[in-house]
Amino acid sequence: MAPAATASTQERPAFGLAKLERETLHERAYDEVKKAIMGGTIAPGEPMTIRALAKALGTSVMPVREALRRLVAERALELLPNRSVTLPVMTAEKFDEIVRIRLALEGMMAETAAKHITPDELKRMTRLNDEMIAKLRLGTKKYLALNQEFHFQLYMAARMPQAMSIVETLWLQIGPFLHHVDTDFGAPDFLNHHALMLKALAKRDGGKARSAIEADIGEAAESILASLRASPLK
Repeated sequence: MAPAATASTQERPAFGLAKLERETLHERAYDEVKKAIMGGTIAPGEPMTIRALAKALGTSVMPVREALRRLVAERALELLPNRSVTLPVMTAEKFDEIVRIRLALEGMMAETAAKHITPDELKRMTRLNDEMIAKLRLGTKKYLALNQEFHFQLYMAARMPQAMSIVETLWLQIGPFLHHVDTDFGAPDFLNHHALMLKALAKRDGGKARSAIEADIGEAAESILASLRASPLK
């Protein structure tokens, strides 16, 4: 029997989700949906039913139902009366609080990562940044998914698993709302921050690494907060 195709070799269908192999379906369904939320490939207001998500993942409804149950428990999703799920409503006050926490926590992790990052990890971040530059004009979803990978490679380099768990929780809440960043105007600035980050990491300059990530987070937040202050986004 020919081996099943891996998720990386398959075209991502609806919701930006990859088809799953038979083993570890429950855990992988959870990981794939969580990654899609954090990476911004599931947009605010996009309808999500168990059957639609199961079809996108190429699996039965049972692993998806369990994944959604876990994500609802983590407050990343809200369960609707019709058994579908949606992203929670985001207000300016809630988003501003999350941003303040992110600036402190992710800034610290960037500073720490500068001391511990390996050459291979730095190469991985550089490749991700190059992909963002190349694919920027192909659409916001592609840019945001790569942006999430770039950030999380940085945070993994900090070797702080407890902090990483908190960061994942924060990104589950804010990831979808990065769709409201005006990429035509703001992305070049964000990519400039990434370039400064890479230079700081190469020099193991923790202070400049922290400044770069704080500027990256802060400028994106300003664009989103402008929309949130006009009306809650969902």
